[in-house]
Parts: sequence; structure tokens; C-alpha cells
Amino acid sequence: MPFTNPSTVGNVFVVGRLPTVTYNPRENLGLESQLQEYLEDRGALLSVSGPTKTGKTTLLRSAAASGVWLSGGAVSSRDEFWRTVGEGLYADSSTAAGKSIGLIRQDLVDSDRCLVVDDFHYIDQGIQLEIVRSLKDLVFEGLPVVVASVPHRAYDAVRVEKEMTGRVAHLSISPWDDEELISIARKGFSALNLVDDDSGLAQRLSKESFSSPHLMQQFCKRLCRENGISKTLSEPSVLIAPDSWVDFFSQSAADTSKAAFDLLAQGPRRRTDRMQRQLTDGRTVDIYGAVLEAIANTGPTLAIEYDQLRVSLREVLKDEVPQRHEVTRVLDQMTKIAKEDIEGEPVVDYDESLSTLHVSDPYFAFYLRWGQPGRVLPGQE
Repeated sequence: MPFTNPSTVGNVFVVGRLPTVTYNPRENLGLESQLQEYLEDRGALLSVSGPTKTGKTTLLRSAAASGVWLSGGAVSSRDEFWRTVGEGLYADSSTAAGKSIGLIRQDLVDSDRCLVVDDFHYIDQGIQLEIVRSLKDLVFEGLPVVVASVPHRAYDAVRVEKEMTGRVAHLSISPWDDEELISIARKGFSALNLVDDDSGLAQRLSKESFSSPHLMQQFCKRLCRENGISKTLSEPSVLIAPDSWVDFFSQSAADTSKAAFDLLAQGPRRRTDRMQRQLTDGRTVDIYGAVLEAIANTGPTLAIEYDQLRVSLREVLKDEVPQRHEVTRVLDQMTKIAKEDIEGEPVVDYDESLSTLHVSDPYFAFYLRWGQPGRVLPGQE
């Protein structure tokens, strides 16, 4: 059952579940109406794309709550895909075990329920092809199918099956802008009877949220608790900024992506014979550490072209910059580690064809910016 008491800080500022008090439907973008139009029109597969933790799942849950849902992260074969669909389709999941794939397919069409595949990009591309081919005729018959992905994988359905060209509709969920993030703080602070003069604190929090409402919710909750606020106050009270924003964000970063960072910094295997390279701040790291420093030095920017990364390497390294093939090998290895060894959304994804590194997880980007003790990036003071 959902929480029904919005008076506590934990129920106002919500991370990891559907918010109520601070929910922002982003009505100016018309996302919910566009989804509803698709569910009414049908005849195409709908690809919903947006950066990680920017509300894709929340939006889909609000528009297709009664659909048959499954996560791409749980799919390793075409047959497993359809068994999982069956488990979501029938009230008794054991019923799926006794059904052939053909029957499950027909029952899905007859149910008139939307099929939603969250995190479609988690599925291996070879398996994606088999799944899309098995859905193609059902889509043509009018089955509503929605796949959700990160932006740089939004067209996977077309890439793996050329015959879907013209049969894939696309709904792009843009990153949250500062005003949309600030609205979360305004709604929540108002519900708790807290005053943020001129939204100054909300603006500071939004600046470090990497367009993620999840991070904004987390920051707001932490700020309230650092002010000693646990529930709605009987009288208005002015929120006070932390004594140190550096400490505030650094302590917040400790709860995010350290494990992912450590795995990427370690590389494919722990080695002691890698060349050590001196950074401009005096620290010494191997090539994996140097690349991570260069990524952080970009802001980090969430999409970093190779030439931009190379410039950043020159800025963070006192020594000579590694050769291109050395850097791209590291990026490829980091992508492999992110996909195979780190749970959840791959935190980095290098697209060799576009020579672009995507920092896919805002929590990881936030850790790169704030999680390294002793390192100060521009704008952190």
C-alpha cells in the first residue's frame, strides 16, 4: 500500500518510489497526453527514452498502471521474455508454466493490455532482435507495446530490426531543467511549512542534481533533516543553509556510487604493473584512475566526445597524455565492467561509432564530482 501520511519528511521528499506531494507531471511537455494518444492509436511500437532517474518509470506507471510489466534486466533469452510476460499476464504466475509461447502471445493480445518493457537497453542486442521480431506481428494487430531506454539507445528496436522502420514511435523525455527541479523543493518545503527565501537553497540544490529529480528529492530530504525537521511544523520556519556546502554534498556522495567507482578504477583485473601517472594535483594513479579524473574534470558532462576527453586528460595529467588506442581500450573495458559487474544501470557507456562516452547514471556523475576527498572542481566552493 502507498504511504498516505504526507506530513513526515520521508513521505514528502521521496526517493525510489512514486512521490505524491512533490510529484511533478511536467504538464507543459504533454508527456501523459502523448502516452495516452499512443495507447489509443496503436499500430506502432513506442520507444520512450530519457536519462536515467528522470522519471520514465514514474510516467509510465501513471499512464499504463494496468499493463503487463517486465524489466529488461531480467531477460536473457526470447523464451524467458515470453515466460516473464506470462507471469505478468496471469493472476496466478504458475499458470504461465503450463502455457506455450503461442498461447501466451494470443492471450496477451486478447487481454487488450499494454506490454511495457522497462530498461529495454539492458537486453543483449541479439536477444532484442529476436524479441522485436516476435512482437512485430502483434504490434501490427494493435497490441500496444512500450519499451523504455536511455537516450543513446532509444532506437535499438529499429537498429536490430530494419523492418520496424516507420513502425516505431518515439517519445523523448527531456532532462529536468532547474525550474522543474526547484518546483520539487517548493512543493515539499510548503507542505512542511518551511520557508526558503527567494528559493535560494532550492537553486543551489538543483545546480548539483544533474537534471535528476531523484537526486533533488534526496538533497531536499537531507537539508530538512540537517535543520532538525522531521515533520510538518505548526508555525513557518526559515530553512538554514549548511555551514559548508562542500561537506553537505561530499557526505551525500558517500551514499551513492563509491562501489561502482572502485570497480572502474580497478580495471578488468587488479594489477600492480600498470604505469603510474602523476596528476597535476600531485596524486599518482594508473591509466584507469587518470581517465576517471578526466571524466570528472569535464563537470562531469553526461555526454563526452573523445576529443573533449583528451583535452581534459591534458588538464589533469602532469605527464604525457596516453595514446588514443590506450584511452579507447580503457573506455571499452569500463563499459564492459559497467554492464557486467555493476548492478543496475551501466554508469558509463562508450559508443565507439560516435566516439562518445555517456555517463548514464546521474548518481555516478554526482559521485565523480563530490566523492573524491581532497579534490576540488570548479564551482564546488
